[in-house]
Amino acid sequence: MDPTLYATAKAVHIVGFISWFAGLFYIVRLFIYHAEASERPPAERDILLPQLELMAGRLWKIITVPAMVLTFAAGLTMVVGAWPLGPWLHWKFVWLAMLLVYHHGCGVIRKRQLARTFTWTSSRLRGFNEIATMLMVAIVFTAVFKSAMTAAYGVIGMLGLGVSLMMGIRAYRKVRERADAEVSSATAERPISRSAP
Repeated sequence: MDPTLYATAKAVHIVGFISWFAGLFYIVRLFIYHAEASERPPAERDILLPQLELMAGRLWKIITVPAMVLTFAAGLTMVVGAWPLGPWLHWKFVWLAMLLVYHHGCGVIRKRQLARTFTWTSSRLRGFNEIATMLMVAIVFTAVFKSAMTAAYGVIGMLGLGVSLMMGIRAYRKVRERADAEVSSATAERPISRSAP
């Protein structure tokens, strides 16, 4: 393959990959906000939910899905130009298959939130969000080092990162609950000031 065409495909692949992950990270944040908005009083919920659903729909259709298509089109162009494939690329295909399953899961969540039938809590969605981070780390390390052994280290690193992130999420939740409890108790103990007649 012409080196200029290969370099162009590689640049487009990287831009697509960055855009795809930006979309995946942001849409799950919107899912979290949607789950939290569902617990708000009806007046707030009736305003927030349609707006979050509109934002998620635009993000999905205008950025996330087109970026995925661009990433795969440029990636396939590179694969054709780099034939025969090294063993490291087989690992990358495994991570990409897992990423496609995750992407599909995001699409299902978006549709269920739109139908108001999705029941996951915001904390469960935060855990779900970390799957994309782990896959991104595995894909990048495999692609940069181009080694099957590095892919094995990537799996170990991905699992370690996953455990660390879950522990961090739990610690954050405890800190947040403690802070909310302190605010609630401070509000309850505050004397009600009455104006003089």
